[in-house]
Amino acid sequence: MELNKRNMKKIIILIVFAIAFYMLVKNLYLVPNFFGVLLNIVGPVLAGFAVAFVVNVLMIQVENRLFAPLNRRFQKRWPKMRRGFSILVTFIIILGLITLLLFFVIPELARTITNLTNSIPAVIAHLQQMISAFSEQHPKLMQYADQLNINWPNISNMLSKYGQQMASRLVSFTVSAVSNLFHGAVSLVLTIVIAINTLAQKEKLVAQMKKVLYAYLPRKQASWVHHVCHLTNRAFYNCVTGTLTEACILGTLCFIGMNIFRFPYAILISVLVAFNALIPIIGAFLSTVIGALLVSIVSPIEGLWFIVYFCVLQQLEGNLIYPRVVGSRVGLPVLWMLIAITIGGNAFGVLGMIINIPICSVIYALLREDVQRRAKPQTWNIPDEANPQEKADKQPE
Repeated sequence: MELNKRNMKKIIILIVFAIAFYMLVKNLYLVPNFFGVLLNIVGPVLAGFAVAFVVNVLMIQVENRLFAPLNRRFQKRWPKMRRGFSILVTFIIILGLITLLLFFVIPELARTITNLTNSIPAVIAHLQQMISAFSEQHPKLMQYADQLNINWPNISNMLSKYGQQMASRLVSFTVSAVSNLFHGAVSLVLTIVIAINTLAQKEKLVAQMKKVLYAYLPRKQASWVHHVCHLTNRAFYNCVTGTLTEACILGTLCFIGMNIFRFPYAILISVLVAFNALIPIIGAFLSTVIGALLVSIVSPIEGLWFIVYFCVLQQLEGNLIYPRVVGSRVGLPVLWMLIAITIGGNAFGVLGMIINIPICSVIYALLREDVQRRAKPQTWNIPDEANPQEKADKQPE
């Protein structure tokens, strides 16, 4: 190889890349800490973009449908004012929904806590009856328990020591919680401000990113990146709208069914089911456990019937609602959705389950486009050489 200027440049780039790769592999244990620090720094910015993306789903409907008469009637000043009013109305709707949910959920939650508090003496009395009945049925075990030499003073001193340690830890935890709460409040304000500014200038930001993309990349690669970004935006948009729609449908069906079968805590459990529906797979398990525990407080038999009812509802949701509402919007077959949920959950937990569906949808769409582009039509009619009998049957006699 001739050592000209071009080849020397390639060799230097290769050496730098090899050194960087070696340092990365050698210090691989520092990568999670690095990403953790980086996430703390840019966390509010990423959270602001995420909130803007989710709120944009509702803002588009407000801007294009709710304000449709104003869009057709006023053509001069209204287009400049439309975006600001759309953002304001969107946040008012979101805050109104949250307030409405809290208005129904908080009294129900208070009633549940009151019932739990009132049922504690009965539960303790029931446990005492069980212990006394057990001692009457098994007197030898109780005699053996009485013969055990338990050093109660040592146990008391040990509990006192642990209590002091827990008290000191509680003080430090309180200080840390207050500081984290202050930091969280500041981050929340920054997140909302970034989200509002992103929504107000989303077309301008997209145009700037597109201009930068075509300025620093060749046209072919820039067009491919732009196409991938378009697919990603559409996949995430459809996934968000489909998941929210599916959660509302499941919560509504749960509320209707619980009122039909007269299960207690219908509002509280239905709201929990709707929120847990945003979490694939694990959400159904959490809804079943929490709902069964709440219903079992009133009647253990009704708790068992609730498990049966919710399992039937989950089968209806998993086989009919979710594939058609979420799967049809994302454009991913059911099998690939299950694979995406499994891989994302094992790799990144609950967040990985949610994000991995649109990511796999983008990969599936790109792979399908590449296969359709590479495969020629006549290749699909190639006879199977591994089956000579079928080949002989197709030969003319």
